[in-house]
Amino acid sequence: MARLDGKVAIITGASRGIGRAVALAFAAEGADIAIVGMTDEVALAGVEKEIAALGRRVIASLADVSQRAEIDRLVGHIAEEWGRLDILANNAGIIRLTKLEDISEEQWDRTIAVHLKGTFSCTQAVLAAMKSQGGGKIINVAAPSAMRGSSGVADYAAAKGGIIAFTRNAASEFSPYNFQVNCISPVAQTRMTDALVAFRQQQSNPPSGSLTRGGFVEPEATTPTFVFFASRELDLITGQILALHR
Repeated sequence: MARLDGKVAIITGASRGIGRAVALAFAAEGADIAIVGMTDEVALAGVEKEIAALGRRVIASLADVSQRAEIDRLVGHIAEEWGRLDILANNAGIIRLTKLEDISEEQWDRTIAVHLKGTFSCTQAVLAAMKSQGGGKIINVAAPSAMRGSSGVADYAAAKGGIIAFTRNAASEFSPYNFQVNCISPVAQTRMTDALVAFRQQQSNPPSGSLTRGGFVEPEATTPTFVFFASRELDLITGQILALHR
């Protein structure tokens, strides 16, 4: 039996990169998948076809995770169509590489809204459905910059640091209801990391130990950890922050 047979999963930020890879991995393990993208309908439709080709049911939706009403509608639709919800992977994110002194209030608010408020909103939106069926798995996504100094990503790193704190608090609060809330901090090659490398290379005095593309893994290399955190094997593990790197 596949590890996620009979489960229903939502993956945000699923039109490409880590989100796409996780959606396909969950589908290969037997889950039905709801994929969420923010703007790229064509890319999301491509992932939808890939999941369907694996023989799994799939719902594809465009939604801004920072807008609670949009998330509530999506979760309600999934519950109505499939009758359950077992796994949430909070992967949606944005990045705008900017020196700290140049970050605008608008940029700061938007980055925090998508990453941190989005993680909160999606988590809160699935609680009732998961509680009604006896528990669920929530997997959040952080980043190494949340734990160490990095240039050009002060807003992004602050949001990811908040997600780490949120993960540990949610794990503690929801543990009596058989929720497992964990967080993965991956270093995978995506459009975001490509932009980060380019930004670092353009600096006149790049930080020592600047990232290069050779330091990243492919998104698919992160998926076994997501599957592990989503599986029944993790029923006794919660509140953990796991860093993935070479």
